Amino acid sequence: MNSVEVEETHAVNHPFLRDRVEKGKRPGTREFVALIDGVEAGLLIFEHFPNNSLGFVYEIYVLEKFRAMGVGNLLLSRAETIALDSGCKTLRLTARSLDREFIDDESLMSWYGRKGFIRDASDPGGMQKNLASEFTIGGQLG
Repeated sequence: MNSVEVEETHAVNHPFLRDRVEKGKRPGTREFVALIDGVEAGLLIFEHFPNNSLGFVYEIYVLEKFRAMGVGNLLLSRAETIALDSGCKTLRLTARSLDREFIDDESLMSWYGRKGFIRDASDPGGMQKNLASEFTIGGQLG
């Protein structure tokens, strides 16, 4: 399992994922598709603007048949790596389920909470993770 950056929207084969890329793509975003044995399994849309220490997970979506296989973990880890590489100290997101039959917003917030995200009391569904606290100078685990 791996993820690759989407260079061109038409390169995404799965119609639902391609539609999500088309709707989410804008200046400042980077899109990544998770692959399992070369088959598209999920999508990450990450947003960051230069000279800003805040990264934003715009969307993580895993196709139904690939759920509970670690795809979400892979994509979230990719977002954290990109954020750190971009100089971000904080990673934010809005926990909002795109498939309420599978997972509701509260369960999704719990999943992100287990990954180190904390709720933002001023923003319903808003969560953030302080990336700087996980690493010391030189990138060693703190």
